[in-house]
This record gives sequence, C-alpha cells and structure tokens, in this order.
Amino acid sequence: MKRNTQDIHHVLVIDDDPDDYLFVKDAIKQFNPAIDVYYLDRCEDAYRFKNHPIDLVLLDINMPAHDGFEWLKGIRDNGYVDLPVIMYTNSLSPAHIRKAYEEGANLYFVKPDNFIHLKQGLSALVNLDWSDPFLIKEKYSKGNYKTFQYT
Repeated sequence: MKRNTQDIHHVLVIDDDPDDYLFVKDAIKQFNPAIDVYYLDRCEDAYRFKNHPIDLVLLDINMPAHDGFEWLKGIRDNGYVDLPVIMYTNSLSPAHIRKAYEEGANLYFVKPDNFIHLKQGLSALVNLDWSDPFLIKEKYSKGNYKTFQYT
C-alpha cells in the first residue's frame, strides 16, 4: 500500500520504557496534535492493534522478553511488509544498525539526548515522504548514512 506524507496519523511505539513512550507522545503532539500515538511493551498485547490503523512504528531494540529484532521479524512475517518500521534505540552498534536493515527496518534512529532534539527528529521522520518506505531504506542504509540524521 502506497502512502503519502500526510498519511501519518497513527504511530505505534514499541518500547519497554513507558517514559520513552511519553516523551515521544509529548514531542509528536507538540508538532502535530492530530497524530495518535499508541504504546506496546509486550508481545502478548500486540493483538490489540491487529485491526487498528498504524502508519509508522518506532521500535526499540533493547527489551527484556523479546528484543526489537524479534518484534521486527514478527511484523514482517505477519505480512506488514510496507509498514514503515523505524528502529528507535540508544544503540550505536554497527552490528545492530546492519542487522536492523537486514531484518527489514526502514530507518535506524538513535534516541536523542534531549527533548528539543527528539521533537526535531520525530518531526523530520514523520514528514519524510513515506509513499515508498523501501526508497527511504535504500537512502539511509547505504554509504555514509546508516542512521537517520535530522540536522
């Protein structure tokens, strides 16, 4: 399914830290209050969103029960191949970055060190042209990019 930039109305944050979710939600609401932001911290609750529209996923890597790579595999294996998934993590490990793109992430976004940078980064992410998530992956997974840079 092709998307337009303005189609980002529902963002799902998958992270074991509810504070990170609240920061993301607050940041998004400050630049676009019309975007709904949802939260999951356990695989067992994923069924709640089966019939719910999600336009973009922010997925942490380091989680206790199922890491972000397991979540990513599950998302892709369940047929959500066109759903934009952004690995949203503290890890700058080249191995994590490489694995994220190999497993099907569209972008790799390192958690910013302050709220202002978080808001700027999320605004830039949401406003990318998501009509073809694979073009975004191609741009950022090669050459000097690897991680999403918003400044």
